[in-house]
Amino acid sequence: MHIIVPIKQVPESEEQRYDPATRTIVREGVASVINAYDKRALTEAIRLRSLYGGSITAITMGPPQAREALVEAIGRGVDRAIHLTDRAFAVSDTLATARTLASAIKRLTFDMLLLGKFSTDSETGQVGPELAEMLDLPQITGATAIEVLSNGIVHVTRETDSGFEDIECPLPVLLTAAEHLIKPAKTKPAVLQEGARRVAEDPNLIEIWSAYDLGLSAGETGLSGSPTWVAELRPVEIDRAHTLLDGDVKATAQALLDALASVGLKEMGEKGGGDISLLPTLAPASRHDRDIWAVSEFLPSPQDGGAPTFRTVTYELAGEAAHLASLVGGEAGCVVIGSGITPDHLRELAGHGIQHILVADGPRLNLYTTETYAWLLANAIEEHKPWAVLLPATSFGRDLAPRVAARLGLGLTGDCIGVELDDQQQILQLKPAFGGQVIAPIISRTIPVMTTIRPGQLPVHSVEVIASPRVTRLSTERMPESRARVLSVTHEGEAGLALDTARLVVCVGMGIGDPDALADIEALAQRLGDWMGLSRGEVAVGGTRKVVDAGWLPRQQQIGLTGRTVAPDLYLGIGVQGNFNHTSGIMRSGVIVAVNNDPSAHIFTAADFAIEADWREFADALMVALDSDTGTNSARKDLAM
Repeated sequence: MHIIVPIKQVPESEEQRYDPATRTIVREGVASVINAYDKRALTEAIRLRSLYGGSITAITMGPPQAREALVEAIGRGVDRAIHLTDRAFAVSDTLATARTLASAIKRLTFDMLLLGKFSTDSETGQVGPELAEMLDLPQITGATAIEVLSNGIVHVTRETDSGFEDIECPLPVLLTAAEHLIKPAKTKPAVLQEGARRVAEDPNLIEIWSAYDLGLSAGETGLSGSPTWVAELRPVEIDRAHTLLDGDVKATAQALLDALASVGLKEMGEKGGGDISLLPTLAPASRHDRDIWAVSEFLPSPQDGGAPTFRTVTYELAGEAAHLASLVGGEAGCVVIGSGITPDHLRELAGHGIQHILVADGPRLNLYTTETYAWLLANAIEEHKPWAVLLPATSFGRDLAPRVAARLGLGLTGDCIGVELDDQQQILQLKPAFGGQVIAPIISRTIPVMTTIRPGQLPVHSVEVIASPRVTRLSTERMPESRARVLSVTHEGEAGLALDTARLVVCVGMGIGDPDALADIEALAQRLGDWMGLSRGEVAVGGTRKVVDAGWLPRQQQIGLTGRTVAPDLYLGIGVQGNFNHTSGIMRSGVIVAVNNDPSAHIFTAADFAIEADWREFADALMVALDSDTGTNSARKDLAM
């Protein structure tokens, strides 16, 4: 069993800082570490080797200092290390990085490629699927359990946004490690000392390969080989109120409601709030070289066997495609792949401005598999040549988009919060970076522009006059069989889907004490949602990573850097400590309220309203205040932060 583990050295996430005065990233004094997900991949590779024998090769691409990551990997127990280092590799985007890694890996023998689901500095998760395409490997992303069977088959449990899939696939295969695959071994001084000792005894343990060694030309790697680049860095300046509500809990609860009402959060849903906007009547396309496509995603198949339902992000992307197309004279299109697609689905998309629907429908498409869906989407793009393709930044879109981009040699920007046009009508893809401290507009040199956009970040556009869209049927005759076979699908984390578009999110931390408290917190969330005039579907409960690790909530309800990013009108954190990894996932919330009895809780620095109190006492008082909704404001004072 020969395993290759690509690893990346990244800045320590909590030390990343952006200086708005100089508009630069502060790198001095910031420690570099092995990407947290790659540590999980290394730890799992060592576990698999202990069970099945074989060897492990760690490979990294980076400047001379990246050698430190390989020394640590050797200290952890890998058998061989390869350092891809050359000035020609500098400023590589994900496609150029994958191309460089693929050139190296083609020279090696392996049964499994195992790497982290994504890196904590870029958060894209693109290199794995792009590598799989370039090496013609089946891929399974987000692995939470791996077992190698005796007949050269690997059995993998993969996490999705709503639950888990059990998949079987022949070796060789590319897998990416999810956060919950395995607990990574800590980087102890003894590990680093052991790595240094082994390298000192045998310097050949770390091989150094250059662009020349890999046979790469100047246009295949580095900046010149990268189809995307960063146009600028825009600081994210969110003016938080930083208000401390004090006094007894009854007065504080009423003061909070008064404050929320004063910023328009009371009965907002009943007043027709929300992000639905009406598009003008769409004209026929004058420039088909400016067509904008969305790619649809369905919710998990209903248990009653009924027709599938679009996930809300589909309508967000469809409306954005229509909006952009109207600005550039193109046609708004949508690719729909699945089984049981009905005329109602087409009408729904037309209602959001879609003028051209490209449909692939058949029983083989009932369950998503990367290779079949990638084949269909890539063929459609090659034949119809859209100007831009928008996909959801979900487990589905993050798995599919990089594979298609690599197949077509396209730039891809992942996990964006939106797109816009500059003065030259270039598409700028707006990607958060450094934990949401900055927005990096990304430009692509290739057509179509491909981007994945986070759910809940775009307004839902609709049209006043719904026209009949033209429909193109995509052929499935030569569609390949997927090497990865889905055995079963579960949806125990389906409640997490509501976090995508929730207008009220209540997040719990370990400070709530135990999971028995969740029922009371969910009741509070619904009562507060009623006060805001929201429907049940607009209210969601999530948790921190520690809450999920403890098994109190499904993994799909985790909020933060390694979980879901949320953008509700109101975020209420209860018993949340709020370190960088968590607060980076709530930065785009409208109003942030934090309740904690720890005056030093980090979340208070990110909150509009901070309440230092026992959460149960405050929750009880808030329920009473919600029922009565009377009283006067209590004293407030600015937080000294």
